[in-house]
Amino acid sequence: MTARHTPDRPLMKESPLMRPPRLLAAVLLVLASSAPGPSGAPQEIDFTKAGAEGLEHLKALVRLDTSNPPGNESRAAAYLAETLRAAGLEPRILESEPGRGSLLVRYRGAGTKRPLLIMSHIDVVPVEREGWSVPPFDAIVKDGFLWGRGTLDDKGMAAAELETMLLLARNRVRLSRDVVFLAEADEEAGGAKGMDWLLEHHADLFDAELALNEGGRVIRSDGKPRYVAVQTTEKIYQDFTVVARGTAGHSSIPVGDNPIDRLVRALDRIGTLAFPPRLNPVTRAFFTGLVSALPPELSGCVGRLEDPQAGPRCFETLSAAPNFNAMLRTTCTPTILKAGYKENVIPSEARANLNCRILPGTDLDTFLAGLREGAADPKVEVIFARDPRPSPGPSSTDSPLYRAIETVARRVAPGIAVVPYMSPGGTDSQVLRQRGIAAYGLLPFPIEEEDLRTMHANDEKIAVDAFTWGTRMLYQVVLETAR
Repeated sequence: MTARHTPDRPLMKESPLMRPPRLLAAVLLVLASSAPGPSGAPQEIDFTKAGAEGLEHLKALVRLDTSNPPGNESRAAAYLAETLRAAGLEPRILESEPGRGSLLVRYRGAGTKRPLLIMSHIDVVPVEREGWSVPPFDAIVKDGFLWGRGTLDDKGMAAAELETMLLLARNRVRLSRDVVFLAEADEEAGGAKGMDWLLEHHADLFDAELALNEGGRVIRSDGKPRYVAVQTTEKIYQDFTVVARGTAGHSSIPVGDNPIDRLVRALDRIGTLAFPPRLNPVTRAFFTGLVSALPPELSGCVGRLEDPQAGPRCFETLSAAPNFNAMLRTTCTPTILKAGYKENVIPSEARANLNCRILPGTDLDTFLAGLREGAADPKVEVIFARDPRPSPGPSSTDSPLYRAIETVARRVAPGIAVVPYMSPGGTDSQVLRQRGIAAYGLLPFPIEEEDLRTMHANDEKIAVDAFTWGTRMLYQVVLETAR
């Protein structure tokens, strides 16, 4: 998942959740499971043991390089399948093409309610190895963190969901709903060989009422979880291709029509476009619900964003934080440049990928016209890089899954803010919402806002104790929703 991040902070640090061990122990005690066993009696779960086991599964998944491209997700799907079979479950690996496998497995409940789908993706973005301080696929534990590509996005979620399925199966937990675990391929490349293919060829498997995916956050500071942001919608992910054309020739005799120059100038002009801030029902509820969790200089602005006099200043104040800025307005940034084929040849064409995260409700044809106007060059073409998808409406905050997240979060941390959230990054939840499935995002591992910068970046890592905490929360949310 792609997200906007706050500025860098020192990389080597002790996990804040490890600093107050008595607080963490109290949290773990509060979260003690009461899952009914086969006799219906409460069944205690040792979550210290479960967290350690889940962490070993996460290490194994990280060591399986599923960088996309090329993907090779079937190797991770096979690992998940083998582990699930050992617990008596019957997983399936569904391949869109050789090596591009997704895993699906069902834990059966009584069937009195429609299923709950818990999902994650098992492909990861590529790495720039020279920028890492540790080997990105060795799954090294140091300084209280597990380091490696995918620890946050999204193999940590996959490992926690795997552990949840193992706990359900081993304890033969009685549920009213089926719980379906899906670990899909190709999310990082748009899902054509993952979720899109699955929905086209195996639509009958998607009979869920509710889905829990990545996309949300448990934000902590000073060692304590401060708020839970539950993704109920997301910005529109749209790539545009910007193509500049000019006159090819020998670099020793430039004629003033270099397409690289044209492209750079056009991108610079597009970069100066002012996308105005705008609230929608989800972001309005997000900021309103966070008044008690924000520092005074921000909380004082939340209720005044739509005030004609104070609004512009308050939008500017909140926009100083990159993660909030990305929620308040559309953003566009170049991500790939391609031009030239030889050092002494002026090419006839130069192109760029412009990645935009667009506020829901925006008319994309009108938006494209605005980009073309911003490029302001008849020899520069701006086109959709892929067919645009309409933005579905947000998932309701009045649903069994959203209420379960609220219940579990407030059981763990009384008084904690639980708010709906529009994620800047795109997820596979969007296509589920288009199918009428109420999909929600929650990465349940407490994380400092600054640590989100390692997602899609160098030295991606997850705090070991946060993984255990999040695995426990995920299991409790599933139990609360499906019991």
